[in-house]
Amino acid sequence: MIATRTKTCFVYGTLMSEEVLHCLLGRIPRMLPQVILQNHTRHPVRQHVYPGVIPSARTSAAVEGVLLYDLSSLEVKMLDYFEEEGIDYKRANVQVQIPDVNLMDE
Repeated sequence: MIATRTKTCFVYGTLMSEEVLHCLLGRIPRMLPQVILQNHTRHPVRQHVYPGVIPSARTSAAVEGVLLYDLSSLEVKMLDYFEEEGIDYKRANVQVQIPDVNLMDE
């Protein structure tokens, strides 16, 4: 049985690293860089070395990350496990701003 890869996921921080993704998933999924999550800010997570993201009332607040494409449900669960979903992080549906791909190579 072949897993269907249909999920898309916004990530920031450590999960933007191809090396980390390869270690976790055994492959590097298709990635779109320079994706922006508006009205959110990065902040340190107490007693950890990685950042967290929280909503912000400031309209100028934004977090840059990447979109991962063609993830299977199992791969999303693996990312959730790595991020300690339910402990330090809660997965949520968000809308992001995708860069104009015509301007990305300039």
